[in-house]
Amino acid sequence: MTIANALQLELDEATCVLSAAYAPTGENDTLPTWDTLVAAVQARGWPATVLDQISAIVFIEQCRDTAGPVEACIGEVRNGTFELEVAEDRMSAQLTLRAPKGGQPVGESDLLAGLQAHGIVHGLIPEALRQALERGACEALEIARGTLPEAGEPARFESLLDALKTRLSEDDENAIIDYRNLGDLTLVSAGTPLMRRIPATPGQPGTNVLGGPVAPPAVADPPFAPKLNGVEVDPEDPGLLRAAIAGSPMLVQHGATVNSLVEVPAVDLSSGNIDFEGTLRVKGDITAGMHVRVSGDVVVNGTIEAAHVEAGGNVTVNGGIIGSAEGVADSRGGSRMARIVSGGSVKARFIDNAQVRAEKNVAAEREIRQSTVTAGETITVGPPGSQQGVITGGTAHAYKSVHAGTLGSMAGIPTVVRAGLNPHANAKRAALETRARELEEEKAKLEKLILFLHNNPAKNVNNMSERARQTHAKISADLVELQAEDARLAKELQPLETAMIVASRRFFGGVTLHLGVKVTEFLEDQVGGKAVLEQGELAIR
Repeated sequence: MTIANALQLELDEATCVLSAAYAPTGENDTLPTWDTLVAAVQARGWPATVLDQISAIVFIEQCRDTAGPVEACIGEVRNGTFELEVAEDRMSAQLTLRAPKGGQPVGESDLLAGLQAHGIVHGLIPEALRQALERGACEALEIARGTLPEAGEPARFESLLDALKTRLSEDDENAIIDYRNLGDLTLVSAGTPLMRRIPATPGQPGTNVLGGPVAPPAVADPPFAPKLNGVEVDPEDPGLLRAAIAGSPMLVQHGATVNSLVEVPAVDLSSGNIDFEGTLRVKGDITAGMHVRVSGDVVVNGTIEAAHVEAGGNVTVNGGIIGSAEGVADSRGGSRMARIVSGGSVKARFIDNAQVRAEKNVAAEREIRQSTVTAGETITVGPPGSQQGVITGGTAHAYKSVHAGTLGSMAGIPTVVRAGLNPHANAKRAALETRARELEEEKAKLEKLILFLHNNPAKNVNNMSERARQTHAKISADLVELQAEDARLAKELQPLETAMIVASRRFFGGVTLHLGVKVTEFLEDQVGGKAVLEQGELAIR
């Protein structure tokens, strides 16, 4: 009997399982082999790939070892299949296509029906579908992509005074400071336009692959800041901020303030210490031992001696700042060092035996000697474009750059110059942490009050519950702003790659440079240059 008669193939349509049956009839029967199995499936119009090699070999072995009939599964015949998966955010869809095994491949109509069943109607990629069908197989191929929403524009606050724009602009760390733009006192009269608020522009929604809308990201649309001193919103134009009083304007976050101006002949025993919210102009000197604290600018026509001056704005001294040597005390045991703290910039003809701290820039026309000077942006000594200006002794620390003609002295006086790390960041972060703790405590108390009023409605008099909820929401928003500010300060504790220290004429021995976390010390005099960070290392150019 021939093998064709003894060997029969049967396909289970329900399970797609292919079985073979061998029924020998006599001694001359031809035993099945791999080739005869391949020939048998090909005779049925199937490719050899429908055979499972291990199952087929087991069947052949059984036919050789068994005298009677043998029947076993030897493979399967399957049509092509596909799977569609929509991403969790519904912004893309992927296709996995499996080739058939002896059956029919997936057709275009099958895919279209599957897409419709899954609701995938937007962002189809026809070329990807065509290539997948041509290849007959693919794995997690993106075949649909949603349309992303377009972000809107947040509200903007634009200054309407050129002088204020100059004061608050971000200085280029490579630029030389123009002294004419530092410390100028800007005065405005009542009704002067100060700032224009441009409302936020909402974004455009997108569309996911299921045809659903995708909301654009929320855009910040804050109003003018509350409790702005000396200003008012125009009653006929809510986007315009005007001065309510005459005085000196200053830009703040989301607004501006106007500080009243006080002018005195001198700050000495006849005037007493000065502490007020406004701007101070001194025709003469601020003498030793006096204390001045103002929220605005301090402009001194004379000199500041060993006094303590704290200003929320700029400090401009037409003369110099001169204290006594560190450690020298007055008759009451107090230090005779001059101490200057500025929320803006400090400008003076010279700085001698002083402690100066500025949030922005410090500029001296001639010299900084035996002083401790810190600036949130730059320190510059000497006229613009010249090789004049000397920093001798003490410490000079700026975030962005330090510029001078000469660093150190022929006598080798120890002089430390730092740049690249914000000198104020740690103190500011500590203050933020303290404020955050206070707000968290207040928030917890409000939550207890809200819960108590909820459980005891009779106690909720004068709409106390609603007022507590509003205060709770305001504190929550304040905490979010504190977290954002803390994150910004954390970045400023990392070395600034663009920071530099410039001595255009000479580095003297005894000078130590700190650029970021890198340090170099000059044991001998050296021609001037620019210290920068190159590939993380300190280099002199």
